[in-house]
Amino acid sequence: MAEARAERALALASRLLALVTGADQASVAVTIAESAYSRYTHDYVTQNLERAETTLTLTFVKDRRMGSATTGDTTDDGFRALARRMAESTARLPVNEEFVSLATMAKIPAGAKSSFAATVDATPDARLDALQPVFARMRASNIYAAGYVRTEHSAYAVANSLGVRAAWEGSSSGMEVKAIAPQTSGFASEFNRDFTAIDFAALAERAAGKATVSPVPEDLAPGTYTVILEPPALVDCINNLYYGFDLGAVRESRDSWLIGRRDTALFSPNVTIVDDWSYPLLANAPFASDGAPTQRVSLVERGVPKNDVSSTYLANKYKTKPTGHDGYPTNAVVMPGSKSRERLIAETERGILVSRTWYTRPVNSHDATITGLTRDGVFLIEHGRLTKSLKNFRFFTSLLVALADVEFSDRLVLAESSDAPGLLAVPDAKIAKWTFSSQASFA
Repeated sequence: MAEARAERALALASRLLALVTGADQASVAVTIAESAYSRYTHDYVTQNLERAETTLTLTFVKDRRMGSATTGDTTDDGFRALARRMAESTARLPVNEEFVSLATMAKIPAGAKSSFAATVDATPDARLDALQPVFARMRASNIYAAGYVRTEHSAYAVANSLGVRAAWEGSSSGMEVKAIAPQTSGFASEFNRDFTAIDFAALAERAAGKATVSPVPEDLAPGTYTVILEPPALVDCINNLYYGFDLGAVRESRDSWLIGRRDTALFSPNVTIVDDWSYPLLANAPFASDGAPTQRVSLVERGVPKNDVSSTYLANKYKTKPTGHDGYPTNAVVMPGSKSRERLIAETERGILVSRTWYTRPVNSHDATITGLTRDGVFLIEHGRLTKSLKNFRFFTSLLVALADVEFSDRLVLAESSDAPGLLAVPDAKIAKWTFSSQASFA
């Protein structure tokens, strides 16, 4: 049963914690995860992969020395060996003068609905059925697609010596579609906790439609253009802004664009970002990795940055209230606008549509300048239509400048970046000024 998985995770955490001796404070975090992937190409599933893993992380504190270790051995002998090893190794660590305490007991709200039977019980055949409209759409245009469908089910629990007991579980599913024509491609992806909520046919249509805009990618001079970033591109870029909301970046490394800009009208009034674990599309755990309850945080209100997020460790150090975050707003939601993606495109006289970005890196954290490359489909917009497939670009732009003049679409989706922890909720973004510094020689 679904509920039993969270209960099992908490029981494992409590069992390991009971075997820890000699610590001033101790904490155990447990993850139980099962994931399955169906990878495909050329109308054919090439791999069905399944993985099941249980990991436990013990944090041991003695005389303000603190160490952590992880194991996958869930036997009593394995637990005793880990506890003994941590007691011995922590004694050799330096004193951490900044440490105050692990998370203390606090009320954790009931979680939002995060586990769906259709996802938990999905079989290889169910994933294959989801791919049929993808294969059919590609055949209609005499192209092919490659990507994956995945389903996951995980549980997370924390128990510590100060009385914290917290457990959560959730399901997750998603699809990536890369439609591939002889010289061009188009990309689409979507994720949802409920496998049945994903419109696989719509994803196939979007990917195939972009791959067949024009047969040969063309050159376009680098410069500053109006762009529409689709969710996979936006999440990969805005991720670099999110790191600036960390209390540690503001107070310690002082490597944040937020320094000196709080309560200042910095972005477009269209920009409102909240960190809300209970937002239905997210439905994340209501507590952080140490068991501290996660608060709803208003990060940006109508263009005005308002707050940061903090872990228990940093909040204790700076004598402020922890928000129940691990240094990053993992529950960030960019609130949607009022126009459809299609209308944003239709209202663009001349611009560029970007499907996806990668190798996105910060250049200057103080003004949130980033650089990266486009991939899997870049398109010229003329008179409200996609007219040409373009070669890829390197971009170099400040997110402070970009988000000063932006509109968002009216639909949120979950999207992922290889550089961001977890899935984030974002719309499409139409940005008035986005700088491409050079063009690549390939599509």
